[in-house]
Amino acid sequence: DSKYDAFLSGKARLTDQELRGLALFNDPLKGNCAACHPSARGSDGSPPLFTDFTYDNLGVPRNDAIPANADAAYVDLGLCGPQRADLGERRDLCGAFKVPSLRNVSRTAPYFHNGRFATLQEAVAFYVRRDTNPEEWYPVGTTGVQKFDDLPIDLHANVNTTEAPYNRRLGDAPALTPAEIEDVVAFLGTLDDGYQP
Repeated sequence: DSKYDAFLSGKARLTDQELRGLALFNDPLKGNCAACHPSARGSDGSPPLFTDFTYDNLGVPRNDAIPANADAAYVDLGLCGPQRADLGERRDLCGAFKVPSLRNVSRTAPYFHNGRFATLQEAVAFYVRRDTNPEEWYPVGTTGVQKFDDLPIDLHANVNTTEAPYNRRLGDAPALTPAEIEDVVAFLGTLDDGYQP
């Protein structure tokens, strides 16, 4: 019973900002969020769940607020453990986590598997600036920015760097401007349950 559900049923109108955010969310060259978080009704007309039920490795920065991370050797490898051991031999899956539903996402902070980001603005900014401005998210050492600092180096190749918006490079323009990030965040707010017209 979100505003977006009412919109899909023709019972509510999205604001101009929410409509811009939806367009950016769906645009495969901009946010490309719908690639993993489909926003269209199912083939049977069912409301979208905003997850494709897959797993992805986004190279989320290490969260120093997690007590286990005080040990530099500790790494949460998602599908490969430490909480599970059945996929430990599938090194290609290490660092991948389930693509969550975005239903009620504005109410579920902090974000990502390790709670690294406190706000949706930060989470969306990370998606679109991870590779264009990595110094914003990762530590900078004597050899430069240490990207994907929460994964062993031999697993860096597992990080998604091919799909938009992750296909940008240092020096490229981010996929979304700050104003467009705000538009996407405004759209994400329409996914909360309990909408009252």
